[in-house]
Amino acid sequence: MSAIDHETIGNFEVVGDEAFTRREVLLMGALAAGSLVTAGAASAEPVAAATTGSAEAYVARDFGHLVSANMPGLSGKQVEQHLKLYKGYVGKANEIHGKLKDAEIAGANATYAPFRELLVEQSYALNGVVYHELYFGNLGGKGGEPAGELRSAIDSQWGSYGRFVDYVKAAGKSMRGWVLVGFNTRDGHLECFGLDLHNMFVPANVVPVLVLDVYEHAYMIDYGIDRGRYLDAFFSNLDWDVVGKRMAATARHPVGHASTT
Repeated sequence: MSAIDHETIGNFEVVGDEAFTRREVLLMGALAAGSLVTAGAASAEPVAAATTGSAEAYVARDFGHLVSANMPGLSGKQVEQHLKLYKGYVGKANEIHGKLKDAEIAGANATYAPFRELLVEQSYALNGVVYHELYFGNLGGKGGEPAGELRSAIDSQWGSYGRFVDYVKAAGKSMRGWVLVGFNTRDGHLECFGLDLHNMFVPANVVPVLVLDVYEHAYMIDYGIDRGRYLDAFFSNLDWDVVGKRMAATARHPVGHASTT
């Protein structure tokens, strides 16, 4: 496989070591479930390769407990297929990371060069890993409403929790890939952002605290094209404790340049 094979990255979905169009992924997932992902609790922080003894730059985290969590509105089959896709991104992130170590840079060119293609797909694959980990990490809860500092930040920005939920759901219906609710370290408040691709419209100086996957692969098995019902199910299974801890951790992140000059 070449370093610039867009069939394995760009506009295609990656599952394991194989590549499929997004339409094929949806059909594959709807018709047959693969082997069950091993169950186990997911840690609160990403797993670094250095701590596991792995030679790979990125190690897939274990979210297998979500398959058997009996989340209302999100079936085990749906989650199982989604986790397989996530592991495919981990594999491609590692592949690209390895190729960049010895990449030929002499022919660098902004129109086309293998080095350029690797750089473009590096951000796509890595963001595909990170956003999926944040998404799975904030699932498995009981829904309800947030409290504490997080609730205060939501009320400050959107006026009420109800308005916040409606806003995020509207964003989820508007975007093709992701919705991020993050703490804007530049100005010190929560904001909601939409991404069409993993590496398109990514906001700078924003720390994600709540991540919503709205690609069809996140809900097609359970809901077909009814994204609205999926968005309802997402909020019913949201773990506000995890989101609140992420919010508290934003205090450790540096503020924007305008606040330090």
